[in-house]
Amino acid sequence: MGSRGQTVLDARPAGRFEGTAPEPRPGLSSGHIPSSLSLPFSELLQKHEGGYTTFKEQTELWRTISDAVGGLEGIDKIRQASSAGETAVTATCGSGMTAAVIWAGLHQLGIQASIYDEVRFSMH
Repeated sequence: MGSRGQTVLDARPAGRFEGTAPEPRPGLSSGHIPSSLSLPFSELLQKHEGGYTTFKEQTELWRTISDAVGGLEGIDKIRQASSAGETAVTATCGSGMTAAVIWAGLHQLGIQASIYDEVRFSMH
């Protein structure tokens, strides 16, 4: 959970989140924002025959997000904030590109979300 009570979801692969894999662009620190949670963007997607990719079905999206935020308590917090018109989740990554996948998935579920671009800020 972020400092303002928002849930912060990091869309990068686990190794980059944990700081065990290098960042693809020079000058970016590895690791993650303190209190953020890992949700690699690819976990929201489903590959199909023919090579195309879509979002998982809504039930699976809820399950995947629930797993990332610690279960029903985390989901309830997100739903309540979103129902109150608040930004419930901030999605982040190195450039905003993969965070947009989390943002779009949450949007499909009716969850208010924003994107935080870490390129301009140092990470811990």
